[in-house]
Amino acid sequence: MTDNLSRVRSRVIAIVAIVFAIGALGLSSVAAHTEVWERSPEQGQAYGGTIDELQISFFATVTTSEITIDDPNGDPVAVGATSLAQGDRIAVVEFPALAVPGPYVVTHTELAEDGDIQTASFQFFYDPSSENEVTSLILGNDGPNWPLLGIIAGVVMILAGLFWPGRSGN
Repeated sequence: MTDNLSRVRSRVIAIVAIVFAIGALGLSSVAAHTEVWERSPEQGQAYGGTIDELQISFFATVTTSEITIDDPNGDPVAVGATSLAQGDRIAVVEFPALAVPGPYVVTHTELAEDGDIQTASFQFFYDPSSENEVTSLILGNDGPNWPLLGIIAGVVMILAGLFWPGRSGN
């Protein structure tokens, strides 16, 4: 009887630990607010080819975003309205293809679901002779949420290991 009780206790402790771990993962994305995950073009990098779109991805969902770009002379680039993609985690703005080589300054402001407003700036360089080209951050068809699928698979494997019939010690 004591053996069964100790097995039940260890399983309950394991389940509680799993629930806390999942909760901690969820809270980390909330705590991230509007923290930038990636940019395309990337901060401080030089790019060639056609640059007519800018994308910024975030750790957490944003409800609104505004992106402005200043050219090497400090004049604003005529940009379209900022749109959101990929579950509202990527802000996208389109504009006429860049023609003037030099540093471009991007300023972006986002509003997160929790009301956090964040404004930040970064710089990239347009160099027509550069072989480095801008790539899209958006997956085709919004793609699967790989981190979430990995967490679910991990929890399922842990639970299966804890409760699988015939496991040694059962």
